Amino acid sequence: MIKGIRNESKSSLFSVMNRLIFIMVSSLFLVACGGGSSSSNDDDQEIPTDPARGEFKSISSKTANSITDIQTAINVAGGQNITVQYAVDTYKIEYMTVDSSGELILVSGMIAIPAKSSPSPIISYQHATTFTNDEAPSEQLTPSEKSIEIALASLGYIVFSADYIGFGSSLGVDHPYLQKDTSAYTVTDMLKASKTWLDTTSIQSNGQLFMTGYSQGGYVTMAALQDYQANPQQGMDVVTAVMGAGPYNLNLALNELVEENLGFSIPTINLPGDLADGIVSIIESAFIPQDADVGYETTFLDRFLENDRQDNVHDWKPNVPVTLFHGEDDETVPIISSESTLSTMLALGADIELIKCTAVPSGHKDCVPEYVELVVQIFGGLRND
Repeated sequence: MIKGIRNESKSSLFSVMNRLIFIMVSSLFLVACGGGSSSSNDDDQEIPTDPARGEFKSISSKTANSITDIQTAINVAGGQNITVQYAVDTYKIEYMTVDSSGELILVSGMIAIPAKSSPSPIISYQHATTFTNDEAPSEQLTPSEKSIEIALASLGYIVFSADYIGFGSSLGVDHPYLQKDTSAYTVTDMLKASKTWLDTTSIQSNGQLFMTGYSQGGYVTMAALQDYQANPQQGMDVVTAVMGAGPYNLNLALNELVEENLGFSIPTINLPGDLADGIVSIIESAFIPQDADVGYETTFLDRFLENDRQDNVHDWKPNVPVTLFHGEDDETVPIISSESTLSTMLALGADIELIKCTAVPSGHKDCVPEYVELVVQIFGGLRND
């Protein structure tokens, strides 16, 4: 993760749209009334308050990772000024959440525990887009150049990292990509389940909860922070959140890419239903790499084409300090999404700032190392262990 952000910058939907947006123009002329199929979910789902949500189901045997192995992986990734302090034990956890239809589903994630006796703060880390299951957190229990979870745990944090629906124990189910509710619940339900497990062990947390993620992970973090603020868990208080290069104002981010390449706004041209389905199908077929073993729902695209804004996560007031991080040269997720989030939340009275990446160029992938350093710096200045 430290180096590659799990392939997002190379294969993400935003990059694919940027390269293939001309297909959308062509489809305006080539897609006939019998367009491709895609399942649209237009209405807000009634999400159950079933007590089984967030229920802890199982934990794997621990995988022990030495200081030497972790530091070697970090050095290979570029270092990010991280000096390993602790060995780390990793686990795969299984728990219950709800899918995009509101049905209970068994999912999984990674827990990384530093080998220390004193209480530790918790980081909820949300990973970026990946199209292969072997890059899901619960499949990354040993150090590698992408293992930011293990790197952060080696600094003395307990780290929770959800696989997301469609990965790990829910492999075979389509991933509800960039859908606000399922993105949030997958994380907050893991927080509940993981805390349940911690409470049965001798592992101690100090009650501090930090939240972070990059790109899709930034979006998921924002969604989860809003849900957690409304439904906090006993024994974990959010201190702050750092989010990198996320499409928080999702409609604006998508429309910016379309306008830059097509010169018009998709939601204002009132595409016929069959034509919209055809566009979504074309994008979907180009979006998923041939070696992908994970399917993706296109509901967020259906909603975008209908000017449905329910998946935006920028228009609310966090009650903890929030730091946004973004590069001005980002062509994968336009910085206008972070700028819009900043102005919207400031108007609502939030404690929020936007830090711009200083890398040259400051593209999506270029800014990953600086994002990691910023997370370590901000969280390190606020932890009280």
